[in-house]
Amino acid sequence: MILIIAIIAFVLVTTLFILDASQDQNLSSEVSTFLQPFFAETIVKQNFGSTPALVWGALTQLSDYNFWFPGVLRLLPVVKTDRYVHRYSFDQFKFAPGSEIRLRPFSLSPTFKGQITAIEDNKQLVMEMRFNPLHKETVIFNLEPTAEGTSVTCRRFSRGLFSWMTLWGFSKNKSKILDNLGYFIPEQIIEEKPDESELTDSGPQFSREAIIARAVQAGLDGNLDLVNAIPDKPTRGLAKAMLVQSKRKGNVLPEHLVKALSEDPTATTKTNKPAIKSPETDLLPAFENKDDLISYVVNKALDGDNESINAIPDKPTRGKAKAMMVKIKRGAVERPKMPELSQPASAPASDGSLSKEPELQVTSENKESDDDIISRLIATGLGGNMDEINALESRVLRGKIKAGIVKAKRAKN
Repeated sequence: MILIIAIIAFVLVTTLFILDASQDQNLSSEVSTFLQPFFAETIVKQNFGSTPALVWGALTQLSDYNFWFPGVLRLLPVVKTDRYVHRYSFDQFKFAPGSEIRLRPFSLSPTFKGQITAIEDNKQLVMEMRFNPLHKETVIFNLEPTAEGTSVTCRRFSRGLFSWMTLWGFSKNKSKILDNLGYFIPEQIIEEKPDESELTDSGPQFSREAIIARAVQAGLDGNLDLVNAIPDKPTRGLAKAMLVQSKRKGNVLPEHLVKALSEDPTATTKTNKPAIKSPETDLLPAFENKDDLISYVVNKALDGDNESINAIPDKPTRGKAKAMMVKIKRGAVERPKMPELSQPASAPASDGSLSKEPELQVTSENKESDDDIISRLIATGLGGNMDEINALESRVLRGKIKAGIVKAKRAKN
């Protein structure tokens, strides 16, 4: 009798899981699931353009788990002390194997006990988490450094009669765990040092589109040496992305690359003048109150400009701004009022030639307008290809495109 009940329950759970997994998914993560009697497992993998130390910092910030970990309403530390105010204080919590935690799920249930079982700095974090009286999961985060940044793998498994609950709601919520985590990982920016050589005649030069067009054409013919030989990393990424798109379309170059093939080279010269760059803090106006600064960057981020939040030098203030962003998106709080600016966010350049220089670079490198690029890459991102978007140099443009993709996905849902 027990065996018959178990078989019926397994068939029912498998059917419900197939219906749940058949829903449309728009993810930038690699996902896989496994189900067998009395055992279930999910695996989510995603690459981030940040160092393992930055990713580890976001993973070990237990106070932020309610913002990005699906199913967690609140995660509390357990501190053995006589003072009540210190019992659930992160300041007194010892983050080490064997430390206890308490988890409050999105339900009317009370908090459940959990535990940190293994820690290897910047490499692995293992925790036991209970979401209801019948279901306990082992959650493992593995970090591996890559050439582009860090590869993060989230593995969740459970055993027992109710292990199938690990798979329930996976396609809708649980599969987005690393997508959500990405909002709390600071972006690593590596600036290449300018060439300190003397005045040099560089000879005839092609625009970026012409370089990409010639590299993609060679790649379609089976020669990837020209693509890999591009010294500029963003340009090389764009070339690889366009090569993939061209192969999907039957080895046909896009129209703008076909036009770029007929471009004539222009003679240019390079000087040893260092590039004039302002620090990230110049992107923000001065505020006497930190609340006004948070309101300003949150309004800018909601309009598609995430660069302002990342430019905040103070880590606690930056964390508060990101937390407010998540609360606004969830509908927990309303959008704050835009504060009045005491001074402009960026001052004009004193030299007229310097202020004109970026415009000349944009027109020579991109023949498409920003609106055309945004609309084209939003459609590309909705199709599942994020390579060309991640290869963009402009963080502002990249943020607007990703914000448009998120809005389009929400509109579909």
